[in-house]
Amino acid sequence: MSRFEILAPAGSLETLICAINNGADAVYIGGQDFSARKNAVNFSKEDIEAAVKYAHLHDAKVYVTVNTLIYDSEFESLYKFIDFLYTANVDALIIQDLGVLSLVKECFPDFEVHASTQMTIHNIAGARLAKELGFKRVVLSRELTFGEIKNISENVDIELEVFVHGALCMSYSGQCLMSSFIGGRSGNRGDCAQPCRLPYTLLSADGKAVSAKEKYLLSLKDLCLIDEMEALADCNVTSLKIEGRMKSSEYVSVVTSIYNKYRDGGKVQKSDYSALEAIFSRSGFTKGYTDASTGRHMLNYEKNNDDVYQNISADVKKLAGELKNKPHDPIPFDAHVSVKLGSPMVLTVSAKGKSVTIEGGVNAEPALNAPLTEERVVSQIAKSGSTPFALSDAVTDIAPDVSLPIKEINNIRRDALSALEDKLSASKRERADIPFALKKKSDFSYKPLRFNAEVRTMEQFNASVKAGFDKILVPYDLYKQNKDYIDSCECDFAVVLPSIDRDIHDLDLGIIPGEVYASNFAHLSLASERKVSANYNINVFNTYSAEFVKSLGAHTICISPEVTLKDFSSVCTSAEKEAVVYGRLPLMTVQNCVVKSAMDICGCKDDYYLLKDRKGICFPVVANKGACTNTIYNSLPIYMADKLDGANADIARFIFTIETAEEISAIYRMYKNKEKPNFDFTRGHYFRGV
Repeated sequence: MSRFEILAPAGSLETLICAINNGADAVYIGGQDFSARKNAVNFSKEDIEAAVKYAHLHDAKVYVTVNTLIYDSEFESLYKFIDFLYTANVDALIIQDLGVLSLVKECFPDFEVHASTQMTIHNIAGARLAKELGFKRVVLSRELTFGEIKNISENVDIELEVFVHGALCMSYSGQCLMSSFIGGRSGNRGDCAQPCRLPYTLLSADGKAVSAKEKYLLSLKDLCLIDEMEALADCNVTSLKIEGRMKSSEYVSVVTSIYNKYRDGGKVQKSDYSALEAIFSRSGFTKGYTDASTGRHMLNYEKNNDDVYQNISADVKKLAGELKNKPHDPIPFDAHVSVKLGSPMVLTVSAKGKSVTIEGGVNAEPALNAPLTEERVVSQIAKSGSTPFALSDAVTDIAPDVSLPIKEINNIRRDALSALEDKLSASKRERADIPFALKKKSDFSYKPLRFNAEVRTMEQFNASVKAGFDKILVPYDLYKQNKDYIDSCECDFAVVLPSIDRDIHDLDLGIIPGEVYASNFAHLSLASERKVSANYNINVFNTYSAEFVKSLGAHTICISPEVTLKDFSSVCTSAEKEAVVYGRLPLMTVQNCVVKSAMDICGCKDDYYLLKDRKGICFPVVANKGACTNTIYNSLPIYMADKLDGANADIARFIFTIETAEEISAIYRMYKNKEKPNFDFTRGHYFRGV
């Protein structure tokens, strides 16, 4: 048995067959709903049934992505879809939304679930919590080094799936709102428009250019780890994942075949590496973050060359065509044939430990001319034609001097092999007998709306305290640097933990006297020790995820800013609900520093930068020196002071990024008075949705 599972993508049934025929042990696919590749061809229910049958016949697995965030109104349809996948014998679900996990645990408790990379699991605590909640496998964030992957594998007994080939997202998956807020196409809903592939210019806070004009500062090269099998084995990785559900069957055939060839190591031939590069790559390949080397070399920096198919050589086109049309190795079967005078022929066929016996409908008669021979019978049984089988061994028991029509032998063989194929691929599951009921809406208890201010600087902290905000949300690093002062202030505050931290134990949580905001999945494990609230980047989108997060111990839940006001109102939970009502939302959390890539050297400052797009719109960029990450914020703040009635929120969240003390005071007053804005703003998704 190989040390790795080769996991290939498929956007269509044809591509799935190509992947399996070229060595994939498993294939991940999406249905026509609830999939993070909304614009792929995707699979109808009939296609899914055919895919599972073909895969299981050839000892491969099928994982279905149900990895988008789900509205409350979609849960009834979601239940029916998962029920279908369950009875279709799909091997596992890949999920992001904790509400989906809640539904599966309640209604399909034995359905295997994998934690999508959209859950941003990137440390030991996150993997450990995933295991505790019932995940069998974690698809790790793509930003990890080999050392970090190994550390997780050595400390958590859970399967690890790692991306080894294909396109890389600039943002941590699950933490990207850029496409969503620029163009209304949400990656969390499977409809990313890829604004990261467009050109940008980096400016200082005062508007002066830091980088060359309109370079591809967010467009990463494609990942390729074909020559890192030993390192991956040392990390105890379970599954090697190839990206590409929107790519061609030729691409999937070539990449799967080459990774299958080297799955157990060996020196990679130059021709194979060149074939990988030619079939699809953006300015060559990168090893991603595995070697902890970040910078401009990871980028498709100079030009937009998404049109990567135009330079494929004739040799690679020929290889792709051959691999695309490559048949699967036939399944060997054994046959036992019995023909007795006056009785119908009986044929038993066996493969992979399973057998089927078929009895014909025509009795054998005395031979008038040439009697039936063993050679003739075996010859007819061996004609397996378009079936997936090939005869391995045959045992015959044929009476002398008997005759049977050749057509009858062929019919029996056809029926027997068809029945054997059905038996080998048959579902082992019955329809779930646990009924599903939509969660009932609870009456909202109207209380005075409280105002929370999330700040970035001490100037903003002092301004927010002075303005009169009910609670100040302080970033962990800012609190750590100013602990004594903040503790001495007569104000209610909570510490916002970083969205990316390689290990919770790297945080000095003992210095924090009270409440913390969980900003990634792993932080939810802290709820047994202290008061924890869930930040907006936990991506709570519906009643089911809200109640699940509440069950883990969250006191306050900041609902995803991608929901409409109507959908926000429909989320029912006994936890307090918080809505982002003002501020520039974080659009990306970036590991490959934009400042370093723009300047080609490390150049972080305490001040912020501006990322200007080709239309002249500027997005603030803040460098986090502690985690060596960037946060890219929206160009415009959300403004909702005059539109909050009926939102059913307990808490209004303000996010201050580049605002001055004077602006914070003015904004607080405007919200208290429900004034209309006097500056450029956005309503976010509160009315348009995603």
